[in-house]
Amino acid sequence: MLTKYNYNKLTWYLSVLYVCFVYFSLAISNICLGLCFIVFVVGLITKQIHFSFTKMHLKLYVLIGMPFMLTTISVLNSFGVINSLDFLWLRLPVILLPLVILNLKPVEQIDFANIFRGYLAFSLLATAITLFNAIKVGLEYGRMLDPDLTKEYITPIQHPYYGIFTLIAIITTHNFDKIVKKQKTRDFLILFFSVGVLLSTSRIAMILLFSYLFFLLFKNKKMYKVAIIGGLTGIMFFIVFNTDLKTKTLNTFTYWDSPRAWLWTNSYKILKYSNQKTLGAGIGDYYRVKRSPRQFIHSQKGIYGYNPHNQYLEFFITNGVFGILYLFAILYLLFLCYKAKILYSIIIVVIICLFSFTECIFNRQFGIQLYAFFLPVSMVLVMRKQTNIQ
Repeated sequence: MLTKYNYNKLTWYLSVLYVCFVYFSLAISNICLGLCFIVFVVGLITKQIHFSFTKMHLKLYVLIGMPFMLTTISVLNSFGVINSLDFLWLRLPVILLPLVILNLKPVEQIDFANIFRGYLAFSLLATAITLFNAIKVGLEYGRMLDPDLTKEYITPIQHPYYGIFTLIAIITTHNFDKIVKKQKTRDFLILFFSVGVLLSTSRIAMILLFSYLFFLLFKNKKMYKVAIIGGLTGIMFFIVFNTDLKTKTLNTFTYWDSPRAWLWTNSYKILKYSNQKTLGAGIGDYYRVKRSPRQFIHSQKGIYGYNPHNQYLEFFITNGVFGILYLFAILYLLFLCYKAKILYSIIIVVIICLFSFTECIFNRQFGIQLYAFFLPVSMVLVMRKQTNIQ
């Protein structure tokens, strides 16, 4: 018979499986999410899980659920409401999973460690597969770290998201000593996952990796210095001597060679000449005809249908001035993490905040899994810290 403790434990494990299978099967991820919510509801009905929404819980839930609320408003503001419902369905985990995670009682330390061990195990397997694919493609094509080959043949999921998920594996390994107790094993995992981030060829993931490794370097912990210096040396070697990756990086600073710059400029033009600055264009109307950046058309006033590759810009386009609420929500959550002095939570919120500048994370299930799991878990750590203080 399932006890209250076991209900909480099972629900936690199903929630982490939702994000663990991001590397391999979105279908299995969705099944895990469905089972997680079913167990949660059954637990509420049988009173094995207590629904206790305090003011703090409610505030966090509203802040985390802001993207779904903005999407709902945007869908209702679209002329083709029925055709826009797919966006609500895609973003539904943004309100479902935080509702579950914020209501669960904290599990014992060993269970919490096992939850993150599971994520590291899946990340380790995904990185091993990525490394194998990279070696295979390198031998076949004679090129390493080619962004085009990476997209098609190397990473198990879309490469920027793979880079970010692997980066989080690095941060998790370093910040929780009890997950991997042996120092040498932890150093190896940090180096191995760093290789995974490098193989992703994601510029934002690599920038964040460099920043984090330098942060560790200057924390003055001798046990990390050798591993970190070695990792940085290897990464810099590949970047300097790899023509394909170097070209991609340098193109970032040249407008006519940077598709993202085109998309951001297109979004700016739409906002500048829009007649719907207050409520926005409506997400269904904006994406009524989806266009590929590979067939980009430069125009004077911007063209609907292009993915802006910037979550803030997308919310401004589809929700008007109310789109700024997403930025306010993220910054306020970051403030709460800083106030509680939980380094892991601060880093997770910063990653989501910065990643939103280069991707529309709510247009892909990978991004939704990133947001819907790690953000509420980060806030659970904040609430646990506040409870311990009180």
